[in-house]
Parts: sequence; structure tokens; C-alpha cells
Amino acid sequence: MAAVLRLQEKVPVETLAQNVRNARAMGISTHYEPEEIKKISGPSQSDYDALIAKLKGEGFKVTQESPTHLWLSVQADSSNFERVFSTRIVSPRPGIHHNLDVASVPSHLSLVASVIGLDNTHKRHPLYHQMSGAMDAPGGVPQATIKSAYGFNAIYASGVTGKGQDIAIATYDGFNIDDVKYFYTQANLSPGIDEVDFNGKADYVEGSAMETQLDAEFSGMIAPGANVHVFPSAANSDAGELQMFTAILDDNRAKVVNYSWGACETNLTPAHAAEMDKVFARAVAQGVNIVVASGDSGSDSCGDGTNAADWPAAHPDVVAVGGTTFTANGDGYGSEAAWSGSGGGISALWASPAYQAKLTAPYNTKRSYPDVAFNADPSSGQAVYAHNQGTAGWIVIGGTSMAAPQWSGFLALVGESRASVKNLAPLGFLNPHIYALTDAQRAAVFHDVTSGSNGLYSAGPGFDAVTGLGSMQADQLLAILSSN
Repeated sequence: MAAVLRLQEKVPVETLAQNVRNARAMGISTHYEPEEIKKISGPSQSDYDALIAKLKGEGFKVTQESPTHLWLSVQADSSNFERVFSTRIVSPRPGIHHNLDVASVPSHLSLVASVIGLDNTHKRHPLYHQMSGAMDAPGGVPQATIKSAYGFNAIYASGVTGKGQDIAIATYDGFNIDDVKYFYTQANLSPGIDEVDFNGKADYVEGSAMETQLDAEFSGMIAPGANVHVFPSAANSDAGELQMFTAILDDNRAKVVNYSWGACETNLTPAHAAEMDKVFARAVAQGVNIVVASGDSGSDSCGDGTNAADWPAAHPDVVAVGGTTFTANGDGYGSEAAWSGSGGGISALWASPAYQAKLTAPYNTKRSYPDVAFNADPSSGQAVYAHNQGTAGWIVIGGTSMAAPQWSGFLALVGESRASVKNLAPLGFLNPHIYALTDAQRAAVFHDVTSGSNGLYSAGPGFDAVTGLGSMQADQLLAILSSN
């Protein structure tokens, strides 16, 4: 079995995230590096070394260490976990296990704050809809139309393509990197692409691979000068999710992370919610935007006829991207309506964040999402290059996981504009910037989507829980986000 151990903090990472928010409120752009987090929040080196020695003495193999010294991945027989953490673990079938009792940390391992991974039954699901089998030529809405309609061409004409920027793809299972390279080549794109293994070599799964490849392809399509790093978790579980984001933040290259997987918020365990609170707070502290597809089941994330939010799109420290139905006018922008499948609503778990303080009822009680939107309706789908039933070809897809990576690519363009053109610090967490815009500014930089619904919620003027603040007018929004 594998598990993640979170260690006691001297200073909570949530405090570091709040320091960054406070600085931003005063017009100061500052963020923490992993080594700084280690110095401020991590244990002393002697205490850390002593813990490693004790874990090895108990029969655990340390497989991954965060440079912050706040997270460790370990492996051992299930009997070791049962003995050391006073719990019982059952395995109903190969590869699946869960604990029957709450784990407790023994006094001699008191530096350990929690154990994650004794239950690996909670899975995430890819958020795309396949509309066609493999084809010889691309179908759906052409790339050129998307770039023209949403205002990207003026950005490229200025010389900004995402150069010097890194995008991380958070995903599960293996993928076909040659398919991604073919997509880039056929579209005359030149992003760098690599795979970063961190918790074992992930097995190839065709359905998961399509998700991974569309994330890499569409983010690279929008930011053709960026480097795309794929982090495929070999474990689709609570521990796998935590390891994945920890690995990305430890790697410390990407200021943009795309995550197009989700699950029903009400199925989230309180323990995992608490653990991921710290991981997402760390992302804010490091100035990293985690861009999340908002879900493809409308206001009913659980698919059981109830109104429930999507995990992790409803978390306040991520940028949630909803979906629209896009209609072109020639090669330009025609109109958009809310896509009926666009995940969105009001979280049952998280309070309304400060950046949403000006929202009105019913969106002013708990965290409401999505924050922004983009084309996602399968009827206005776009073509990816992937394998379907063993055959490689162009496949038209839809879903909010089509929308999220195009926002991720846009944020890489913002990163280059701020760094190379304006000589500014990284943007940091997007949401406080866009919610602070005036009505006039929002009208200039967003397409406000005012028609359509996702079940319980309807699109309307301003913020709504289907399309958020709307879809981007990319050149105008980039200019605002590169101004200070």
C-alpha cells in the first residue's frame, strides 16, 4: 500500500496564502518558493531526519519527499499501516482497500499530522463528451475560428505566445505523447511537451488518455510558445490527487495548472477536504492558478436528481471554468448561451470567499462557481487528436474539460505578457483580480452570457452559477491583467 503523510506545520500554509492575499490588497505582488515554505512552516531538520529514521524502522519505504518537508509518500504492507496507525484495512478486490477505523498517530511519530491513502475507493472522472469516432480530418469548430472569435489573434500579432511559461496538466493514467505532438505539428504549433512521473508509471487507459491529450493539446493550442508538463497520477484516489498537486507544486515550474477531472462534492470526505484545503492554499501562496473544469452534469453534480456542487471546482482557491454554446459569425464571434451541462452552483462546504463579497443573493452565502466560461457544448465541439478504440484520428469532443485548458493557455499568455513585456511579477491567483473589476471593465473584457440554464441556475447579467462572469475577450482581458 501507498499513503501520504502530512507533517505538522510551524506556520500553517493557510497563513502564507493569507499573507499573499493581504499583500495583493495593498498592491504588492509577492509569493513564496517551496524552500521558503520549508523554512517558515516545515519542521527542523533534526526532527525531520528523526522522523524518516523512525518510519524506516517501522518498515516504511519513503518514496517521495516534498522540498517543503511537509508531505511524505510512503509504502509498506497493509499490516504495517494497521499496526502503526491502530486501524483495520480491508481489500474487497485487488487494488482496492479502505480502513474500517479512523487511523491514529502514535506518540513516537507525533510529527505526523495525518495519514492519507488508507481508503482508495474515491475516484475522479474526466469531464469531456466524445462526439465522433476517429476521423482523418479535423471536424467541429476550427481552431482559427476560436482564436479569432475570442480575441487571441491580436495577442499573437503582438508577439506574445506564452514563451517562457509552463503549464502543468494534472491528470490520471497514461497517455500517448505522440498523439499530442501530432496535434501540434498539424496545427503548426510548437509547445514543448513532456511527462513527469511521480508516484509510479501510470498505465495507459484510452478514455483517460483522451482527457489528458485534449488538456495538453488545447492549452498548447492557445499558448503555442509555452512548455506543457503532464503529471499523470498512477493512482486515481484521494492520495493520488494529493500526490499529484504536491508534485506539481514541488516541481515549481508551472504558474498554471489544468485539472479537467471532478467528482460529486457531497462524496468528499471531511479528512480529504481538509488536506486539499492546505494544498490549494499552498498554490495561492506560490502564486499558482489551478484551473478546473466545472463539471458536465449541470447543477446536479452527483447525477442523482439533487443539486450538488462539483469537486474541486467549488473550492474557493481554484479558478472554475464553466461552459457555453458557441455560435460563430463567419470566423468571428457570433453569440454564446449557457450550455445546459455546465457545472455550477453553490458549495455546501466552503464559505463565500472575500473576492465574491459583492455578489448578491443567492450567491453571497457560500462559495459560488464557476468563475468564468468558454465554449464547451458538444454541439459546438472542437477536434482533438487521440486514439479511439485503438485507432488514432481526429475526434470532436465537448465538455467543460474542453473549456478549462483554453483558459489555462490564456493564463500562460498573461504570464509572458507580464514577465517579458511589462516586467511585472507573476499574476498570482486570478479570481481576486477579475471579481474586483468594475462593471465597465467587465463589459470590456468579458462576453456576458445571459441566456440558458444548467438546471437549477440560469444565466443572466453579471455573475451567475452557470457561466460565472462570462467568457473572455482575450486581448482586452490580457491588457487589464498585464497593467499592474
